[in-house]
Amino acid sequence: MSQPPPPPPSQPPSGGYGAPQEPTQGQPPSYGYPQQPGQAPPPPQQPPQSPGTPPPAPGTPPPGGGPYGQQPPAGYGYPQGQPQPGYGYPQDQQQPGYGYPQTPGQAPTSPPYGGPQTPPPPGPYGQQGPGAFPYGNPAGPAGPAPGGGGKNNSKIIAIVAAVVAVVLVAGLGVFFLAKDDDDKKDESKGGGGTSSQGDPNAKPKNTSGRQIVDLKAPDVNDVTTVTGSWATDKVYAKSSVQEIIVQDLRTKKQSKISLKGNVCAASNGMTKDHKVAVVVQETISNSADCTRMVIVDLDKKAIAWDKTMPNSDTRSNENVAISGDTVASAWIGGSVGYKISTKKKLWEAKPSNCRDTGYQGGKSLVVVVECGRDLDNPEVSVQKLDPDTGKAKWKYEPPKGVKNVRVASTDPMVLVAGAGDELASDVFSIGEDKKLKAKISLGKRYNKPCELEVDGCYGMAVGPDAIYLSTAEHPGKSEYGDTNEIMAFDINTGDTKWKAAAGEKRTIIPFKMQGRNVLGYKPPSYDSGGQVVTIDPKHGKQTKLLQMPVSDIGKGEQSFSVDAYSVDTQIVFEHNRLFLDDKLISERRPSQEETPRLAVGFGAD
Repeated sequence: MSQPPPPPPSQPPSGGYGAPQEPTQGQPPSYGYPQQPGQAPPPPQQPPQSPGTPPPAPGTPPPGGGPYGQQPPAGYGYPQGQPQPGYGYPQDQQQPGYGYPQTPGQAPTSPPYGGPQTPPPPGPYGQQGPGAFPYGNPAGPAGPAPGGGGKNNSKIIAIVAAVVAVVLVAGLGVFFLAKDDDDKKDESKGGGGTSSQGDPNAKPKNTSGRQIVDLKAPDVNDVTTVTGSWATDKVYAKSSVQEIIVQDLRTKKQSKISLKGNVCAASNGMTKDHKVAVVVQETISNSADCTRMVIVDLDKKAIAWDKTMPNSDTRSNENVAISGDTVASAWIGGSVGYKISTKKKLWEAKPSNCRDTGYQGGKSLVVVVECGRDLDNPEVSVQKLDPDTGKAKWKYEPPKGVKNVRVASTDPMVLVAGAGDELASDVFSIGEDKKLKAKISLGKRYNKPCELEVDGCYGMAVGPDAIYLSTAEHPGKSEYGDTNEIMAFDINTGDTKWKAAAGEKRTIIPFKMQGRNVLGYKPPSYDSGGQVVTIDPKHGKQTKLLQMPVSDIGKGEQSFSVDAYSVDTQIVFEHNRLFLDDKLISERRPSQEETPRLAVGFGAD
């Protein structure tokens, strides 16, 4: 629960850090190395055209922002006529991030973008991306704002000319081979780790997925929250308007669990016996308060219990989390915890100088606490709680100047912190000694992986030894779509370990661990279905787990716009089945021909 933190620790010294490496003699600069003065910038990428429209002639300016008519992340669009810095290269003189000492006068060098780094001398975590700066100082233009990745069903992404590409990326001894979807060969085989879903080293006998869930969105008169999406080996469940829909994955039969009002918040996880939690409005009125804690048993397709939470007279509740047999929820003005198996209230926090801003579940129950009357400059702490009492048994205090904290993982502890007005500027890994182990500065090089909620880091993954982030989209070899990579960082040092490329006309999102392997989702391109791959943690080699079929516009995967730079809801992958969903639905329809979807699912069985 909320507990005032002690005074912040003394600030350690900071110092400068080094310059980029020179390219090897006789070889061209690696991708991401700065261009020479006067060198012309690369031509802008052309977005796909309408069906039946030939590719634009050379030199024709693109009609819109990024690929598929979407705006690209900030950092593109430098003034024409000026040399552009190479992608991923620091934009200006930088300083090490707060909180890590550096040997005076020492200047570590940075390898070419994306390449594994050799162990650096003492310095700011061995990795300095753009945006590393003492908290409170600006770091240049901000990256793309969090959120905004919602559906764009009316976008036209068909094109006549399809490019089949074979990409060979070499990075200091680490080789990655990717083939286009039209090639029958999979990505490089990889291995390492096990999980409850089987050996992630092994390629499934059948990777060709078919659509197994297609839930159409109901008609509404206003923007309506429908957050909540879960899957077991037998069912898929999705929150809808004043109900939860549960579909049997074998028989396709659907059951509906009625609720007293709309869903305000939903747990990302579930208990071992497949119970989930939702916070629900007290009546069917859109103006009703979010007062009810509801536990739903997915196996029984029924409500296990429903209780009124104390002092929860607010519509601002967007957080509920499960850890073991405990469920906790926080809102402006209070928080509460219950034992799921007995319905017993374990704690209750009332308004005070400190407040619980949100919980994250999983192996441990963690809360982010803000103290002080100045909401613009709160004193922030992250606390591991005793799940039976709600009392803090472990506390970490981020550096002064951090205002926004999201919890990406509770064990190991990994936080996404925002300095100044940024929601996400750095990723911290924290040791059991409550000290900062490593810091990764996101800058413009990496996508912002989190939404507003404390438990809303849907665009990254954390393993026992590494943190996995996606790089910002950048031009590849194909003129019909940008690409990006998953980058693995050592959780103890922050050093880069390897990168796994999405492939041409592809992007990739790290979203979950499967045993010791990281799972990556590649959204569909204009001519191919999406993919789920498993990536081994040692070398970054990929094995395809599921290939989705090609979808028409507004159907299947194309019902949703899942972007690497903004993942606004969970990507659910259980028992080799993929589920995509929306957390908000609107009265507006993209077109007469398109019907909005609540969720879709794919499996090879």
